[in-house]
Amino acid sequence: MTRYRVTVDDQTYDVEVDDPRARPVTATVSGTSYTVEVDPAPAETPAPETTPAEAAPSPAESPRPDGGPTSEAGTPDAPSDTPAAASGDASPRTMNAPIPGVVAKVTARRGRTVSRGDELLTIDAMKMFNVMRSPWAGKVTAIHVKDGDQVVQGQPLVTVKPR
Repeated sequence: MTRYRVTVDDQTYDVEVDDPRARPVTATVSGTSYTVEVDPAPAETPAPETTPAEAAPSPAESPRPDGGPTSEAGTPDAPSDTPAAASGDASPRTMNAPIPGVVAKVTARRGRTVSRGDELLTIDAMKMFNVMRSPWAGKVTAIHVKDGDQVVQGQPLVTVKPR
Protein backbone atom coordinates (compact mmCIF):
# COMPACT_ATOMS: atom_id res chain seq x y z
CA MET A 1 0.00 0.00 0.00
CA THR A 2 1.44 3.38 -1.05
CA ARG A 3 0.26 6.60 0.56
CA TYR A 4 0.06 10.02 -1.09
CA ARG A 5 -1.03 13.45 0.08
CA VAL A 6 -3.14 15.06 -2.66
CA THR A 7 -4.41 18.65 -2.73
CA VAL A 8 -7.46 19.51 -4.85
CA ASP A 9 -8.96 23.03 -4.73
CA ASP A 10 -7.00 23.85 -1.55
CA GLN A 11 -8.42 20.70 0.12
CA THR A 12 -5.79 18.13 1.24
CA TYR A 13 -6.54 14.40 1.22
CA ASP A 14 -4.52 11.38 2.33
CA VAL A 15 -4.87 8.74 -0.40
CA GLU A 16 -3.86 5.07 -0.18
CA VAL A 17 -3.13 3.26 -3.45
CA ASP A 18 -2.86 -0.55 -3.60
CA ASP A 19 -0.61 -0.68 -6.67
CA PRO A 20 0.25 2.63 -8.36
CA ARG A 21 1.34 0.77 -11.51
CA ALA A 22 -1.97 -1.13 -11.93
CA ARG A 23 -4.49 0.06 -14.50
CA PRO A 24 -7.07 1.00 -13.39
CA VAL A 25 -5.75 2.10 -9.97
CA THR A 26 -7.69 1.44 -6.77
CA ALA A 27 -7.38 4.45 -4.45
CA THR A 28 -8.86 4.77 -0.94
CA VAL A 29 -9.80 8.24 0.31
CA SER A 30 -11.26 8.60 3.82
CA GLY A 31 -12.18 4.90 3.89
CA THR A 32 -13.95 4.93 0.50
CA SER A 33 -12.35 3.00 -2.38
CA TYR A 34 -12.42 4.35 -5.92
CA THR A 35 -11.30 2.78 -9.18
CA VAL A 36 -9.54 5.47 -11.21
CA GLU A 37 -7.68 5.72 -14.51
CA VAL A 38 -4.24 7.32 -14.34
CA ASP A 39 -2.74 8.56 -17.59
CA PRO A 40 0.62 10.25 -18.02
CA ALA A 41 0.53 14.01 -18.46
CA PRO A 42 0.73 15.18 -22.09
CA ALA A 43 4.25 16.13 -23.19
CA GLU A 44 3.38 19.82 -23.41
CA THR A 45 2.25 19.89 -19.76
CA PRO A 46 5.10 20.36 -17.28
CA ALA A 47 5.40 17.32 -15.02
CA PRO A 48 4.82 17.83 -11.28
CA GLU A 49 7.88 17.82 -9.04
CA THR A 50 6.90 14.44 -7.55
CA THR A 51 4.91 11.91 -9.52
CA PRO A 52 3.29 8.69 -8.28
CA ALA A 53 5.75 6.71 -10.41
CA GLU A 54 8.70 8.27 -8.53
CA ALA A 55 7.12 7.45 -5.17
CA ALA A 56 6.14 3.91 -6.20
CA PRO A 57 8.20 0.93 -5.10
CA SER A 58 10.50 -0.47 -7.75
CA PRO A 59 9.49 -3.68 -9.56
CA ALA A 60 12.16 -5.51 -7.54
CA GLU A 61 10.44 -4.45 -4.30
CA SER A 62 7.00 -5.42 -5.55
CA PRO A 63 7.19 -8.45 -7.89
CA ARG A 64 4.22 -9.85 -9.77
CA PRO A 65 2.08 -12.08 -7.48
CA ASP A 66 2.51 -15.16 -9.70
CA GLY A 67 6.27 -14.67 -10.02
CA GLY A 68 6.01 -14.07 -13.78
CA PRO A 69 7.80 -11.39 -15.76
CA THR A 70 6.69 -7.79 -15.64
CA SER A 71 6.81 -5.02 -18.21
CA GLU A 72 9.41 -2.25 -18.09
CA ALA A 73 6.98 -0.24 -15.96
CA GLY A 74 6.78 -3.18 -13.53
CA THR A 75 3.15 -3.90 -14.36
CA PRO A 76 2.15 -7.20 -15.96
CA ASP A 77 0.55 -6.53 -19.35
CA ALA A 78 -0.21 -2.91 -18.45
CA PRO A 79 -1.51 -0.52 -21.09
CA SER A 80 1.47 0.84 -22.96
CA ASP A 81 2.23 4.42 -23.87
CA THR A 82 5.25 3.43 -25.94
CA PRO A 83 5.71 4.83 -29.45
CA ALA A 84 4.70 1.44 -30.91
CA ALA A 85 1.34 1.64 -29.11
CA ALA A 86 0.84 5.25 -30.17
CA SER A 87 1.65 4.44 -33.80
CA GLY A 88 -1.19 1.93 -34.11
CA ASP A 89 0.33 -1.31 -32.80
CA ALA A 90 -2.71 -3.59 -32.67
CA SER A 91 -1.25 -6.37 -30.50
CA PRO A 92 -3.81 -7.85 -28.08
CA ARG A 93 -3.54 -6.45 -24.56
CA THR A 94 -4.67 -8.11 -21.38
CA MET A 95 -6.41 -6.32 -18.54
CA ASN A 96 -5.29 -7.76 -15.21
CA ALA A 97 -7.03 -7.73 -11.83
CA PRO A 98 -6.02 -4.59 -9.93
CA ILE A 99 -7.23 -6.14 -6.66
CA PRO A 100 -7.96 -9.62 -5.29
CA GLY A 101 -11.59 -10.67 -5.03
CA VAL A 102 -14.38 -12.73 -6.55
CA VAL A 103 -15.71 -12.18 -10.07
CA ALA A 104 -19.31 -11.15 -9.44
CA LYS A 105 -20.37 -10.72 -13.06
CA VAL A 106 -18.69 -10.96 -16.46
CA THR A 107 -20.30 -8.47 -18.86
CA ALA A 108 -17.81 -8.78 -21.74
CA ARG A 109 -18.42 -11.30 -24.52
CA ARG A 110 -15.76 -12.81 -26.77
CA GLY A 111 -15.83 -11.32 -30.27
CA ARG A 112 -17.71 -8.17 -29.24
CA THR A 113 -16.38 -4.70 -29.91
CA VAL A 114 -15.85 -2.47 -26.87
CA SER A 115 -15.07 1.21 -26.46
CA ARG A 116 -12.68 2.61 -23.89
CA GLY A 117 -14.60 2.80 -20.61
CA ASP A 118 -17.09 0.02 -21.42
CA GLU A 119 -17.83 -2.32 -18.52
CA LEU A 120 -16.06 -5.68 -18.85
CA LEU A 121 -16.75 -7.30 -15.48
CA THR A 122 -17.30 -6.66 -11.78
CA ILE A 123 -15.06 -7.84 -8.95
CA ASP A 124 -16.42 -8.17 -5.42
CA ALA A 125 -13.63 -7.25 -3.00
CA MET A 126 -14.65 -7.28 0.67
CA LYS A 127 -18.32 -6.54 -0.13
CA MET A 128 -17.35 -3.64 -2.45
CA PHE A 129 -18.29 -4.12 -6.10
CA ASN A 130 -15.58 -2.76 -8.40
CA VAL A 131 -16.53 -2.33 -12.06
CA MET A 132 -13.59 -3.09 -14.36
CA ARG A 133 -13.79 -0.96 -17.51
CA SER A 134 -11.90 -1.42 -20.75
CA PRO A 135 -8.80 0.75 -20.96
CA TRP A 136 -8.83 0.30 -24.76
CA ALA A 137 -11.26 0.43 -27.67
CA GLY A 138 -11.19 -2.80 -29.66
CA LYS A 139 -12.44 -6.36 -29.93
CA VAL A 140 -12.59 -8.80 -26.99
CA THR A 141 -10.45 -11.77 -28.01
CA ALA A 142 -10.41 -13.75 -24.74
CA ILE A 143 -12.13 -13.84 -21.36
CA HIS A 144 -9.91 -15.51 -18.77
CA VAL A 145 -12.42 -15.70 -15.88
CA LYS A 146 -16.06 -16.59 -15.25
CA ASP A 147 -18.67 -15.60 -12.66
CA GLY A 148 -17.68 -16.83 -9.19
CA ASP A 149 -13.94 -17.19 -9.91
CA GLN A 150 -11.56 -16.11 -7.16
CA VAL A 151 -8.89 -13.78 -8.62
CA VAL A 152 -5.59 -12.47 -7.29
CA GLN A 153 -4.04 -9.11 -8.04
CA GLY A 154 -2.31 -9.23 -11.43
CA GLN A 155 -4.32 -12.19 -12.74
CA PRO A 156 -5.43 -11.87 -16.40
CA LEU A 157 -9.12 -10.98 -16.77
CA VAL A 158 -9.91 -9.98 -20.38
CA THR A 159 -7.82 -9.65 -23.55
CA VAL A 160 -8.70 -6.91 -26.05
CA LYS A 161 -7.21 -6.36 -29.50
CA PRO A 162 -7.11 -2.56 -29.88
CA ARG A 163 -8.45 -1.02 -33.08
